[in-house]
Amino acid sequence: MRYTIKERMLLEVGKSIEIAYDLCALFTTYHIDMEVHADINTNPHFKSNEALREATGYILGMGFAFKAKPEAFASSSCANRMVH
Repeated sequence: MRYTIKERMLLEVGKSIEIAYDLCALFTTYHIDMEVHADINTNPHFKSNEALREATGYILGMGFAFKAKPEAFASSSCANRMVH
């Protein structure tokens, strides 16, 4: 099945949220605030930007801080290696 860029970005965000929930107890133990980084560019000239509004609401609605490119160092470092 082929996904649109927006669908793919939101699937990646969903997987990131699942992992964040798995790590919540550990981060809480050490008093570390959780952030979810999305492989979505804040620049509207990039196709991934189509998912920015929904991804922001999804992540914030789940109780996590949100970072998008270029501030999302985790997504820039590993997203393309982990999800495909």
